[in-house]
Amino acid sequence: MVVFPEYEDVLSLSGAVSRKFSCVVTTHTLHKHYALHHHDVLELSLVVSGTGTEFINGSPHKLQPGTVTFLRPHDMHEIFCDDTGVEVICCMFDISLLFGSTMEAEFGTIILGTNDGATSYVDLDPHSYAEMSACLEKMRLEYQEDKLAKNSYIRSKLIEALIIYFRAHQRRNNLTPPSSNYRNKKLIWNVIQYVNTHYINDLSLEILSSQFDTSVSAISLAFKEVMGTTFLQYLHSLRIRRATGLLLNTSMSILDASLEAGFQSFRTFSRVFMKIEGVSPREYRLKYSREPVTSSPQFDASKG
Repeated sequence: MVVFPEYEDVLSLSGAVSRKFSCVVTTHTLHKHYALHHHDVLELSLVVSGTGTEFINGSPHKLQPGTVTFLRPHDMHEIFCDDTGVEVICCMFDISLLFGSTMEAEFGTIILGTNDGATSYVDLDPHSYAEMSACLEKMRLEYQEDKLAKNSYIRSKLIEALIIYFRAHQRRNNLTPPSSNYRNKKLIWNVIQYVNTHYINDLSLEILSSQFDTSVSAISLAFKEVMGTTFLQYLHSLRIRRATGLLLNTSMSILDASLEAGFQSFRTFSRVFMKIEGVSPREYRLKYSREPVTSSPQFDASKG
């Protein structure tokens, strides 16, 4: 039996769509296993109690109080809880929530950019943990009320929480601050957002040029200057990240995994996979895969 990751329509499940506000803030306790799943929103979650193990695109890391995880659209993840379970404060939000502010050019590419092999989580120090916990708790309480300027308040706290996370993440991974070329960042932010949500579809510089009414050369230059990579390398990194998660966490064939990740040519997939991972897809699966999981996630948007 082929096991596919579950797709969670988080905003519809939570009712956020009907409230015309693309953000869900909850607190809930996970027990035992939260099965492999993905969604098309971003997710920022903080562990406040309990321990366990989380797999993100096939890579495991320990969960403990103070662990904060940041997931981009369609990152595949599952959680195995220890006996005590894992209590988390979780914020899931649509990319559009961050549009229309001065942070777009300075912060947007960090949020949706590749992480150059760095982790998708960080264990906060006590001071940062206190800041993050207070920030997310204020968001959660505000989310449950119907006060004046509610959306603006939550948005401001979300930006604050993201800054806490990325500063801690930068310190932990010794990352160099990205380029400050404002003109190109302003252009590439919307392009990167589009690529991150459409990378499994047919994409090219020509398609992006038509979509954003700008030249191929302008988009190509912006990618190189702002992201430090080419468009094609960036696109391949997103697709291979998805493919590795499918290979490690499902029993689908390598061909199906390549198609699900957005590759139209299996030969191209195999070549790119070898270049990025250093081994063939088959060797990668044999080396790193775990037993496939067949149960479904138990998301409860009513908790909190």
